[in-house]
Amino acid sequence: MQQKKGITAFRFSTLAVLLVVSMLLLAACGSGSSSSSSSSTSSASVSSATPTQDANHVSLAKLVGAPTAKITSGTNFEVTGQVQNLDKSQHDIYLQATLKNASGKVVGIARGLADNVAAGNMDTYTLQGTLMQPAWSTVVVVITKVSENVNGQGSD
Repeated sequence: MQQKKGITAFRFSTLAVLLVVSMLLLAACGSGSSSSSSSSTSSASVSSATPTQDANHVSLAKLVGAPTAKITSGTNFEVTGQVQNLDKSQHDIYLQATLKNASGKVVGIARGLADNVAAGNMDTYTLQGTLMQPAWSTVVVVITKVSENVNGQGSD
């Protein structure tokens, strides 16, 4: 009987360890958005990052490829990239780009939209904003809203 209790306790402790390890792996995999780092200190510098998808709009639109950010003049910057309409209707796809410095502080936000993206098509977007400082480490783009736009009317 003692041997059977020992085997059961061993199985339980092994299962508990596997459960804890699985939870830690899931937490590590799901922590935050992914983006690559690059820095800009002049108007000729370019930064690119892996886009992040807002889960509320996954079924209607998605970001395609990596966006690029650059200073256009003074403290003005723009972020360009591509977005695809996954729906069977035409949509306006609203986006936001956030630039952060190495310590994670937001140094610039740009907003805009890909206008009248036909069903199933890809379109290039350009988002414009103003920087609070001339250098950044990460660029994250998200889809903030998808509205139906057929003949210039309607919304989701």
